[in-house]
Amino acid sequence: MIEKAVLFVGSNRPIVGRENEALKFWGEMGTWIEAQQKAGWFTRYDGMWLTPHGGDLNSAFFFYGERAKLDEWRRTDDFESFVFRITNLLSDVRVIPGVTFAASAETIARRVKALS
Repeated sequence: MIEKAVLFVGSNRPIVGRENEALKFWGEMGTWIEAQQKAGWFTRYDGMWLTPHGGDLNSAFFFYGERAKLDEWRRTDDFESFVFRITNLLSDVRVIPGVTFAASAETIARRVKALS
């Protein structure tokens, strides 16, 4: 399956004074993510931590799957709880739906139609 949708969840760094809590949470997050994948919310995922660069985005997860399923997942109590937890521990949290390159032709066609 070629995924055409992505859900980006990124942040800057731990809130000052919450560094140890954030490290603990990151350590537990893998189990939660695996459970969400087994529940069928997304087909695959990837995460990254950037090397020091002076910017305000330092870590992110990319969840790949079907657009409707990712949108539905974002509205679940479980995902909302996840976002509440990370916004309590990390600064500059971003939760952004998007499309992959595999969906670029369809996305451009929708844009052209909308702007016609």
